Amino acid sequence: MFFIDFTCGGHDFVYHFVPSGEVWIDNDIMPKGQKFVLLHELHERRRMAEGWGYPKAHYESSKIEYHCRHFPSELDLHLRQEHKINGNITA
Repeated sequence: MFFIDFTCGGHDFVYHFVPSGEVWIDNDIMPKGQKFVLLHELHERRRMAEGWGYPKAHYESSKIEYHCRHFPSELDLHLRQEHKINGNITA
């Protein structure tokens, strides 16, 4: 409804229609993949808030997401860290 090319997830630093302080996850993402996408978006948003450009922030976030997809036992730890650093983010 907002942007036909919205896929996986996004946040207020990338999409103008996402309210400030929110991260959105596409409802087409299977439940077992949602946490990985959330990690990616939280990390990317934090880096962009620190002044990183989208390409660099996205690349670094993709690396962390990829790592956790291969080592899923680390996912919850990384999510807690990103959520704590991001502050009061609604997902």
